[in-house]
Amino acid sequence: MIKPKPLIAEVIRIHEKEPSRYYKVRLDRSERTRPFSDEFISRIRARLDSEWLNTYPEPEPVYEKCAAFLGQPRGRILFNSGSDQSIKSIFETYIEADDTILMHRPGYAMFPVYAKMFGAEAIYQDFDSDLDFDYEGYINRIDSNLRMAVLENPNGFIGVAPPEELLREFVRKCEATGVICVVDEAYFFFHDITAADMIQTHENLIVVRTFSKAMGLAGLRAGYLLSQEENINSLYKVKPMHELNGIALLLIDELLDHTEEIFSFTKETRYCLQYLKDKFAELGIETSKSVANFLAARFGAHFSGEQMSLKLRDKGVLLRRPFREEHLRQWTRIGTAPVEKLDAVLEMSKELLLASH
Repeated sequence: MIKPKPLIAEVIRIHEKEPSRYYKVRLDRSERTRPFSDEFISRIRARLDSEWLNTYPEPEPVYEKCAAFLGQPRGRILFNSGSDQSIKSIFETYIEADDTILMHRPGYAMFPVYAKMFGAEAIYQDFDSDLDFDYEGYINRIDSNLRMAVLENPNGFIGVAPPEELLREFVRKCEATGVICVVDEAYFFFHDITAADMIQTHENLIVVRTFSKAMGLAGLRAGYLLSQEENINSLYKVKPMHELNGIALLLIDELLDHTEEIFSFTKETRYCLQYLKDKFAELGIETSKSVANFLAARFGAHFSGEQMSLKLRDKGVLLRRPFREEHLRQWTRIGTAPVEKLDAVLEMSKELLLASH
C-alpha cells in the first residue's frame, strides 16, 4: 500500500453511499427544487450539439457576460469547479503549514478539511444552542496572529446572516490587521446584502460564490471567486487547465441570457420560506431566522428529528439528519420547495407532535 503524506493521512472524509436522490423531494441539500421552465430546457437542447463535446472549453465569452451581470470588472472574477475548488485554490495560493485560520461552527465542511490538508491550525467560534452567534466577539478575535478569517453570509446550515454593519466591520477589521478575509456568499440572490461592493477598497477581501443555489445549477459543480485583480491573478496560477467544462459554460451562458429563471425562483423561494416559518410557528416549533432557501427547525424539543427524516424518506421526501454537534442536536435543516411539496413535512410534524403528547 502506498502511504499518503502525514497531513493527508489525518484527514477524515465520509464516503457517501446514499440511495439515488433523483426524482425525489430533495429538502436535504438546499438545491433548487422547482424545475427550470420547459422553454429554458428546450433552448439548452437546441444549442447542445457535438461541438460542445468535442471542443475544449472556451470560457472568455461567459466571463464577460457574467461580469456584466454582476456589475464587476472582468479581471475580478475567476471561475472554478464549485465552491470546493474555489476554496481549495485560496488555500493553495495563500495558506502554509502552521498558519492560523478563524472559522465558525457549523460551517461549510471543506474549510476545515483544507485547513488540515495544508497543515493550518483552525480555531473556532460556535453558534449557541439557540442558534445565536456573537458576531462582535468573532470580529474582536481578529488580529495579526491570524492568516485568514472566514465568514458565511449567510450561514450555510442555519441560514442566518450577520447584520450588514457587522459584515462590513468584519471586512474592515481583516483589512486593518493584514488578515485574508474570506466571505462565503453561496446563498447570494436569496440574501442580497453582499461584501462584494467592498472589493475595490479592500485588497484582502475574497468573496466565494456558487452557481448551485439561487442559480439552480448544482449538477454542474460551478462557482466563482471575486477579488481585486492582483489577487485573481495569483489565484489563477493554481487553477486547473480548464476551470469549467464546456457543458457548464453553455448552461451558465444560457441562464445569464434568461435571468428571469433566477429571479422568479428566488421570489418564489422567499414566499415558500415565509410559508414554512409561519406554519411551524402555528405548530409551536421554533425555527431559525434564515434568509436563505432553507431553515433550521427545533424538532428535538418535541420529537425525534431522526425519526422525522426516516418517516419522510419512506414517502420520497429527503431531509437531513439533526445537526451532529451535541448542543445543536435539537435542530434539523430543511430546504424550501413549492408549497404543495412542503405540506408533507408539515403533516408529518403534526403527526409526531400528537404522538409525543
